[in-house]
Amino acid sequence: MTVNQSLLDLLKPSAPGEDKKWYEVEPAEGHRFLGEVLQLRNRRDILKFIGPGIKTKGEIERTFGLNESVAEVHLTLLEKAMVIEKVGDGYRSTPIGNAYLKNFEDFASEPSKKSD
Repeated sequence: MTVNQSLLDLLKPSAPGEDKKWYEVEPAEGHRFLGEVLQLRNRRDILKFIGPGIKTKGEIERTFGLNESVAEVHLTLLEKAMVIEKVGDGYRSTPIGNAYLKNFEDFASEPSKKSD
């Protein structure tokens, strides 16, 4: 199996020599990236599963029926989007992750408003 170079670039935490976070460099682009990462329901479910606690990669793999490489891609993207962070042997949600997920769920649960 060959891996597309653009996928490898996407999985990098930052460009070489880049020390700023996505929201410090280009906020609009960062929010777009964050939206794309959390657009996939499985990633939002992983973020919810991690919740306020700490979950290991193995727990995430078993709970969601993921193989190691697929779990690694999801976790790397969630980390790059700064909604989770590595802590010891596991992962925990960041304040950004908790706020974004709450806002998304609040928005998604609102009934649509019809204009008359």
